Amino acid sequence: MKSGPISANFKPAVPKRWLFFLAAAVWAYAAFRVFKLAILYVPEGPFPMWMEIVFGLIGFAVFFNFVFLKVSRNYIQRIAAMEQKNPCLFAFFGWKSYLLIALMASAGILFARYEVIPVFMQGIFYIALSGSLFMSAMMFVNAGILFHEAKGNGED
Repeated sequence: MKSGPISANFKPAVPKRWLFFLAAAVWAYAAFRVFKLAILYVPEGPFPMWMEIVFGLIGFAVFFNFVFLKVSRNYIQRIAAMEQKNPCLFAFFGWKSYLLIALMASAGILFARYEVIPVFMQGIFYIALSGSLFMSAMMFVNAGILFHEAKGNGED
């Protein structure tokens, strides 16, 4: 057993590559949950279903390119730049990100409960959001597959 702080002995450490796949699993699970809402609300919209889907895909393209792409790239770079060879299992997000996710999930629950977004827009919104979450998950899968541990730092 290593010497050092007692808390370090209980840290659930994993190889960095695993962090990419864990982050992908979290985003994919969120995408699945949100897509279930899309399936529920798309038929409620005033437009034909094909138009709801097209509007949702347009929203996905905008939302992903202007929000999720940057966020996912930052998380991927953060994981790759970690100094620890085996960081904590939960280190794929920083603590501020966990707070933001909790805030966003709470807001999503409140939005659905109190119909902040008009019902006819919810299907479109959930298609855009679930697509963005899913594409982010795929970015993490790709990063995990392509990840190579840096050599030359005295560790082999």
